[in-house]
Amino acid sequence: MKAKTAATCGITVALLCSGASAQSSVTIFGVMDLSVMYAKGGSTSATTMSSSGLGASQFGFRGTEDLGGGLKAGFWLESGLNPDTGSGQLTNTNNQPNGFTGGGGLTFNRRSYVSFSGPFGQLRMGRDFVPTHYNIFEFDPFNANGVARAAAFTFSTVGTGNLPTTVVASNSISYWLPPTLGGLYGMAMVARGENPSNTGNASDGNMVSGRLGWSSGPFDIAGALGRTRYASTTTLGDYTHGNLGAAWDLGVARLFALYNLSKIGIVGGDVRKHTLEVGAHIPVGQAGRLRLSYARLDDRSSSALTNANGSQRNANDASLWAIGYVYNLSKRTSLYGTYARIANRGQAAYLVTGGVAPSPGRQSSGLELGMRHSF
Repeated sequence: MKAKTAATCGITVALLCSGASAQSSVTIFGVMDLSVMYAKGGSTSATTMSSSGLGASQFGFRGTEDLGGGLKAGFWLESGLNPDTGSGQLTNTNNQPNGFTGGGGLTFNRRSYVSFSGPFGQLRMGRDFVPTHYNIFEFDPFNANGVARAAAFTFSTVGTGNLPTTVVASNSISYWLPPTLGGLYGMAMVARGENPSNTGNASDGNMVSGRLGWSSGPFDIAGALGRTRYASTTTLGDYTHGNLGAAWDLGVARLFALYNLSKIGIVGGDVRKHTLEVGAHIPVGQAGRLRLSYARLDDRSSSALTNANGSQRNANDASLWAIGYVYNLSKRTSLYGTYARIANRGQAAYLVTGGVAPSPGRQSSGLELGMRHSF
């Protein structure tokens, strides 16, 4: 039995090596990021081990094949990890709330696509980050990671849960402009919910989105807009998300600004949230970096929408401020610490990422100390 197993493993390795040799390049990559986190929500607190405080924990494969004439084919497989438990993360099969699957096992939930590129740009098919998230990743001072992640309330909709297409979309096709346009860059994406045409929710999960930006020297600016279709209910409806971000490197500091607008059209009115975030990266010595951020959420939902106690939902505002420090031990290994606090108003109950849920109107805070290693 042992001999048979060894033979099977040998054949498998040989096949994998044969496939890899046909590529111009194949890379195995990943990030392991773990921290100890102390979180408090109102009068309740918890100490836990957390992941992805500085960079998203992940494991993946990517490769390209040179087809000649400036043309290339490629692939990208990227799985989100929970290294504190050794488990994989959820993915979504149809861009709809009923499509979440795979929690615990390894899934390529972050990116999973095949690509074809040339002087015309690049085409991708599969699962990929949506255009608005590329903007958030670039212009959020905390790179949309960790306890200071402003998306903790930017992405929340009717309650505190996320919609499937806030970060990644499945069943997508995207086009990327070539990197030869004098600083102009951008992408466009369409994705499908893949529902039968004769059902009442035939358009659910269908998304159209795009991003356009310009970068020159120390300055970078980009805007993105996307819309996902959903049949209207008391908790779900057409979801629109737009943002505009900018960064300016002054040498002594890199400044960031990001404005997000999200809207979901539920039965009875629109849930609308406007979030403005500003921040900075300040070099400290040769290996350190101070990170600062302040964000304010203004709920502008329809006046007809109310909280459980009868008050208007549009009084549910919140603000977040955060400070962090990163020390690079090498190009691949960093130590970091971050503190963030959310102040809720009205009946808002937003919490820092990975934090303890507070009572309505109470504060949420978190402190994380961790290490990131990339390979």
